[in-house]
Formats: sequence, structure tokens, C-alpha cells
Amino acid sequence: MLGRAVKTTYILRYLHDSALRDRVHLQLNRGESRHELARRLFFANQGAFRSGDYDEIMNKVSALSILSNAVLVWNTARYAEIIAGLRTQSGKPVDNRDLARISPLAHSHVIPSGTYHFAEAVAAG
Repeated sequence: MLGRAVKTTYILRYLHDSALRDRVHLQLNRGESRHELARRLFFANQGAFRSGDYDEIMNKVSALSILSNAVLVWNTARYAEIIAGLRTQSGKPVDNRDLARISPLAHSHVIPSGTYHFAEAVAAG
């Protein structure tokens, strides 16, 4: 009974409070952006796990998580470089409130079926 009262109170508050609706929609959009990135990276078999083997599915999920995190790290590092360049070269301040609106979940630059080349690490002699 208490659960229904809590749900009803929340729904009424959600309907009445535009700031709450905005916060909820922002979080939903962020979650959907994360799913879009995963779908972009996991394009084989239309993003469906076709194997029933638990270990194989867990390996695919782990690989997808690593790839997603690699994109987030890359984007974050690039954003930091760009922002630092804007701050030093343009002479205009970059407002942190504007930065709060960008997300490292961008993925249009990711080519999931592309060929990537990595330089070999040279061992120090």
C-alpha cells in the first residue's frame, strides 16, 4: 500500500514540477546515448547474442564494455585538449557551465568496421 502512495506522489510531483521532468529527461537521454554507443560498437548479428554459451556471452559483454570505455577515454582526452587549446589560443574564457552540457558519449567518429593501426611499443634497452 505504501508503494502505491509513493508512486502516486512521485507521478504527481513529476507532472507538476518542470525542473524534475527536465532532470529525468536529461538522465534518460544520457542512458540512451550510452546504449547508442554500445549498438554502434556491437553491430554484428544486429547487436544480438546468438550463442547460448554463457562464457562466450560474458566475453562479448566484457569486450563491449572495454570498447565503450576506450571511446569514452579517447573522447574525454580529446575534449580536454580542445578546451585547453580554446582557453589558451582564443583568449576567450570557456564557461564551465557550457562544458557541463557536453558528453563523452559522442560516437559518430567511430568506424566500427574500420581498420585500426597501433604503433608498436619500443622496449627501452
